[in-house]
Parts: sequence; C-alpha cells; structure tokens
Amino acid sequence: MALFCGDAVHTDRSPKGQGPALNAGRKTAGDIAVTVTERLVSQVSQFAVFVLAARLLGPVEFGTFAIVSACAILLLRLAEAGWAPFIMTRSDGDNTPYQVVMIAVLSGFAFAAVGFAGTQAAKGFGLAPDLTALSMLFCLWIALATVFTAQKGVLIWLNRIKTAAIIEITSELVGGAVTVICLFQGAGVLSLVYGRLTYQGTALILSFAITRRIPAWGLPATVRQELWTFSVQILSSRMLINVRLHFITLALGAFLGPIAVGYFRVAERLVGAAYELVAVPGQLLAWTLLRRARDAGQVEGRAARIEQQVARHLKVLMAIGTPLFLWLSVMHGEIVAGLLGPEWQPAGVLVAILALCPILMLPGILTEPLLSICGQTRRLPAFTAIIFAVSVGATCVAAPLGVMTLAWSQLAVNSGIMLLTLHLFTRHANIGLAGIAKALRSTVLPLTLGLITLLVLRASPIGVDWPQLVRAVAFGLMSGGVYVIALMLLDRPFWDQIAAAFRPDPVQQGTLS
Repeated sequence: MALFCGDAVHTDRSPKGQGPALNAGRKTAGDIAVTVTERLVSQVSQFAVFVLAARLLGPVEFGTFAIVSACAILLLRLAEAGWAPFIMTRSDGDNTPYQVVMIAVLSGFAFAAVGFAGTQAAKGFGLAPDLTALSMLFCLWIALATVFTAQKGVLIWLNRIKTAAIIEITSELVGGAVTVICLFQGAGVLSLVYGRLTYQGTALILSFAITRRIPAWGLPATVRQELWTFSVQILSSRMLINVRLHFITLALGAFLGPIAVGYFRVAERLVGAAYELVAVPGQLLAWTLLRRARDAGQVEGRAARIEQQVARHLKVLMAIGTPLFLWLSVMHGEIVAGLLGPEWQPAGVLVAILALCPILMLPGILTEPLLSICGQTRRLPAFTAIIFAVSVGATCVAAPLGVMTLAWSQLAVNSGIMLLTLHLFTRHANIGLAGIAKALRSTVLPLTLGLITLLVLRASPIGVDWPQLVRAVAFGLMSGGVYVIALMLLDRPFWDQIAAAFRPDPVQQGTLS
C-alpha cells in the first residue's frame, strides 16, 4: 500500500508511443482506492448474503453448508498451492506466468477429481442426495477458483491491480445477485454454491478477456523445479495458518459450547472484515511495489531500495489501519448493537479486545511478499510452524477459562508474532528496524490526538438519543477529522506525498501544454 516509490521505475506496457498518463504514485493511489472498494463491496455483499441465508435456511441447512464448504476450502488451498505468488515474483518480460496458469488448470481439475471421487465413495456409504449434489458442485467450484487465483496473479504481475479489483467487484455483485434470486426461488442451500460458481465463472471470463492469453505449455525443467520448491514452502505455511484459524473455533466449541462460539465468531467476523480492507490491498500492492523496488536499478542498491519501500509501505498501513481498528475497539458496543441488535451485545467486549490484534498484525502483511521477493520463502514454513505451535498452545490453555480469556490470549499471541515478524525482517530480509521506527514516529502524535478525541466524545452526552450505529459513525468521522488535520500539520512531508499521488505527472502536463 505504499504510495510513494521514488526509487521505483514503473514498467509501461501500454502501446508504443503512448507515454504513461499518470506518475507511479498517482497510479498506486488509484490502485489503493479501487482495491479498498473491492474489499468493501465484497464484505458488504457477503455479509448481506450471510444474514439472508441464515434467516431463510435455518441452522441445520446452514450448518451443513458450512461443513461441506470447509472441506472444499481445504481442497482449494491445496489446489492453489503457490501458483499465484510465484507468478507475482517474476520479472517483467517473462513468459513463465502463462505457463504457470496451465499448471494451475491441471492442479484445479486434479483436486476437483479428488473431490468427485471422495463424494462418490461417500455416496456409496449412504451420503444423502442433497449433500451429494452440494459436494459435486463444490468440486466444480474448486477447479474454477484455482484457475482464477492464478489469473489474478497474472493481472497483478502485469500491474493491472485496478483491473483485478474491478473484475472482483463485478463478479461479487453478479454472484451475490444469483444467490439472492436462488434463495427466494427456493433452491435452498444449493443457492450459496450457485452464487460461488457464478462468481468464479464471471471472474474467469473477464480475466481472460483482459489478458487475452490462454494458458501455455512448455514450462522449462529448471523453472518447474523452482516452482515446486517455492510452492511447497508457500503451501506448508498457508495450510498451517488455515488449520490454526479453524482450531480456535473448534477448541472453543469443545470447551464452552455453541453460544460462546457464536459470540466469538461474530466478533472475529467484524474485526476480520475491517482487517481485510487494509490487508488485502496492502498485500497485493506489496507484491508489485517490492518487486518494482527490487528491479528498479543496480544490484548494489537493491537492499536499500527494498528497505526504503518496506518503511514506506508500513507507514501507510499504520496510518490508514490503526485509526480504523482503534475506532472499532472504542465504539464496540454501539457498532455491535447497531449492526446485529442487542442480543449480540456480549460480543462487543470481544470486539474491543480483538480489534487491537490487527494493529499488531500489520507488519505481517508484508511477510510473504517480502521474503518471496528476497528469495527467502524457505523461511516461511518454520516461521509459520512456530506461530502455529504458540497459538495452539495458548488456545488450549485459555479456552477452558472462558471466551474473554481466549480473546486476551490472542492479543498476547499477536504481540509475540509481531516481534517474531520484525526479527524475521531483520535477519533474513536485511530490513533495518531503525528506518521503520523513524518512518512511523511521526504518526504517533496524530493518532494519540484522534484517540483522545474519540474517547472524549464517547464519554460525553452528545448523541445519546441517536441510533447506536449513527453515533459510532459520527464520532468516528469527528475523531478521524482531528487525526487527519494533525497529520497534515505535524507530518507535512508525508501529507505532501499523499497529495502528490493524486496530481498529474508534471512532465505529462508540460507535454500537453
């Protein structure tokens, strides 16, 4: 999400004779705006469908879907391997990405076939017809989703981040509309998978229409070996993360029952939705910007360019993400009551605790792109394994003691993860922490002033008769205004860089005039 790439050289893939109309900073600002919009549309659409489906289907059908969906997602993660990240690490002018897409096609259909075989075997042991149909449709979804993940990697490699986001927005809206129509037509739980298939099918068609390149054969043996090594390292890391996330829910259900799980999952969903608004565009842009910093000049200056880009990236992540998570933490009661109703009020305190975790997780957004760009992906499995072991251990200790203890344990775990992440950056990516600290220092006072404003407003009698959600949003905007003004006054160079990102290229202006 770094807006400012003074050392970077933007690769122009436009037709010959057409100079870039925007400078690198302005293009990146546009990428940020569209990718954040994509996350917002996705979260709103999925949340609306979730609420509607839960009301129309009931707990049995909805629970059935969740179980089959979890199995399908596990197979999907295996099928995706590390194809897209490998594509995004390639240098400009390489034909390898299109050959890797072919590997993704083969992988997707192979794991779909595994799913089909498993479904047929389960059918022989008495699997219900509706579950059979649901599982078969999910197998098709695995094949489509695997290919689109690789195609999205190609779009990012082509510096078409904005295009990739627009494709996802369009597909999300089309898929959501199909789901809603099918729900009201009485298709039941199959409506949800119909929507997913529509989403993936639309996204695939649009992505191939943009790249105008079909998957290619002929991946050289040396690149195949490189791809295999890279993918095993990425896959093992990601699978540990997925198992870790599911383990928390399972442990909580085993010790405290479904009501505690419900409160905790709702809190996680609200915080997770906000985190994705920052993390997803932040990580997508990191792949492009760190690769650009790596390839922008001589090898001798590569480490310094990457280090400078990391500091810039983290500063923007912190400047944008921290106010959002502090607002969630402070206004937790009003947000939960306003969105979900008073019966979900116990989840509010969990939101207040869990909303602090993403602030500690912001450096981790860069882990996978940074280590991949620096050729250190072999460090990821061991790093993730340590996180997995610590998280599982803390969960086993905290879950029997109550949902609040579990929430505090997650905050402690994420504090340790942040320290371990920074150590990883220093040791294996040659990133100096002094440069990061210097870049972040100027945001501390503006954040403090904004937080104090929010706390004072919440404690005041202002808006006590307003609807809960309106009060939360209004106070967030007021304190956010104080934060932005303070940032403008106290960190003028940073603000000038942001403003410059939205101004036309001076060279281009001179040419036009």
